[in-house]
Amino acid sequence: MNSILAVLVVIAHPDDETIFAGFIHSLVHKIKANVDLVCITNGEGGFRYSAPSEYLYDNLQLSNENIGRQHLPRIRKQELLASGKILGIRKFFFFDQSDLKYDRNVDIVFAELWNKEIIIQLLEQVIKTGNSTHGYDIMLIMLPSIESHGHHTASGLLALETIERLQRNKSTTIKIPTVIGGSEFILNQLPTYPSNRLAEISSILPNEFRFNRTWKLSNTTDIPDYQTIVIWTCSEHKSQGGLIVETLTTYAREYEQYFYFSINNELDNQTRIQLIQLIFNQLADIHQYNTGNVLQRQ
Repeated sequence: MNSILAVLVVIAHPDDETIFAGFIHSLVHKIKANVDLVCITNGEGGFRYSAPSEYLYDNLQLSNENIGRQHLPRIRKQELLASGKILGIRKFFFFDQSDLKYDRNVDIVFAELWNKEIIIQLLEQVIKTGNSTHGYDIMLIMLPSIESHGHHTASGLLALETIERLQRNKSTTIKIPTVIGGSEFILNQLPTYPSNRLAEISSILPNEFRFNRTWKLSNTTDIPDYQTIVIWTCSEHKSQGGLIVETLTTYAREYEQYFYFSINNELDNQTRIQLIQLIFNQLADIHQYNTGNVLQRQ
């Protein structure tokens, strides 16, 4: 890559970036990419997990719903900024949509919780101007899944719909990023999301890419691996008391999995997939000092 790689990450809540922590950290610190981040909600719904951290935040009763919803948007924004400092995120865009309740039904999210059109307009604006006139090469989103939090899936679907609208406009002045989706779950087969065609994974191989969290951060044998980066970022979200335990148990993994969407093929089915391959190949080459740790590409 002759120019600086520019990546836009789109997440639903402050703390969702931890799902992609290894990959994001390596993009910034190994490939020297510019990584910016969009957070769609204000995180106010996290009050359920806030009791252990109350003494850290002026003894506010954050686990009380009314108090938590009042103060958590400010607190969680600062937590995300601290996590982003570890990862090396350059710019943050906060859309401040309501984080009212957990629901896997994205139709309810769009009908009752979020302003869908405003989010798409804001995403379009970030894509057009967030990296000045240079645009973004890649957009990393949360992979839509029927098993996931509805906000996670909704954020991914809105990002994909934004890309589709930009494609339809056929503007020659807007750089449309290549979209990949990161999974919060360990997947042993190709993901599907039948209710929305935009979430279809490309049939062109390779369509899955993996980042190995057990890679060492440097060639010094006693240096920790990327699992350490993941825990560091989780530890910044102190208002979300169960995040570290959840990351070490329910969502423990050796690899981060990323999938290539069919929507990318609407513009170019060669140079776009080649860019993603190049990035993951480059990361594998950079980490060659990890004996026995070879990035798996499918």
